[in-house]
Amino acid sequence: MSSAATIRARIESSLSERLAPTLLLRERMAPQTIPIGIAELDSLTAGLPRGALSEIVGPVSSGRTGIMISALATATQRQETCALVDACDSFDPASAKAAGVNLEHVLWIRCSEYEQVQRRDFARNPPPRRKALRRLEQVLKVTDLLLQSGGFGMVVLDLGDLPAESTRRVPLTSWFRFRRAVEPTSTVLLLVEQEACAKTCASLVLQLQRRAICACNAVVEKPSENTGWRVLTKAGPPVPANNAVSHAALLHGMQFKAEVTRSWTRKPVQSAQSAFTLISKNAIG
Repeated sequence: MSSAATIRARIESSLSERLAPTLLLRERMAPQTIPIGIAELDSLTAGLPRGALSEIVGPVSSGRTGIMISALATATQRQETCALVDACDSFDPASAKAAGVNLEHVLWIRCSEYEQVQRRDFARNPPPRRKALRRLEQVLKVTDLLLQSGGFGMVVLDLGDLPAESTRRVPLTSWFRFRRAVEPTSTVLLLVEQEACAKTCASLVLQLQRRAICACNAVVEKPSENTGWRVLTKAGPPVPANNAVSHAALLHGMQFKAEVTRSWTRKPVQSAQSAFTLISKNAIG
């Protein structure tokens, strides 16, 4: 008796002359991926898929920026050109360079509020909600131009500082258009935000949450008259995220929990979790 694969091949061969190729069943190819640069997350997600839209979501101080910079560092070290659409002008080039990002391969688009000189005060100084919507409109227009131009290994939309209620107002058709634009390319489209808003248009959704704060107790001493004052640090135990940290402590790192709520490698109803730590490179030791 022939195997199922043999029977299927015979049926497709006999029908190929009568049916269009688009109607034949085809195996879905796994997309190529690019590493995030954090071992625990790369093991959990299998990397960021190319030709797809991915989301990194979480509240403030949940590790979103650290993962974004790590992904940019990995891509730029591979000599890939990246674009960062900074919705709230919060990107720090010095910190990114210290984390390994090659800034010569990063196109930084800073979305700032444009103000027209008018007589009415509310036109020059619109309320925060209106400002957020205007910046979001700029982000969508710029992203559309970047994806249409092509040539980028990664395009990042940093919406982390925009209110969640503003990002919810983005129509699903916009994310669908962006997804269709990157599908035939090798570009990684990455969204950084507080809440997932791309819905089914996202191939990967990584939910982040802070678990603990790693701090160092600072001690100032002068060992001898021939030496100057110096700051010594002693690492303490991780402090839970809901506990307060003494002001006389230096930040050494933070522990986070990551959960994959949507992935091309598993069904949407399944999820997987992992824990990781980001260490501050500026900690004194």
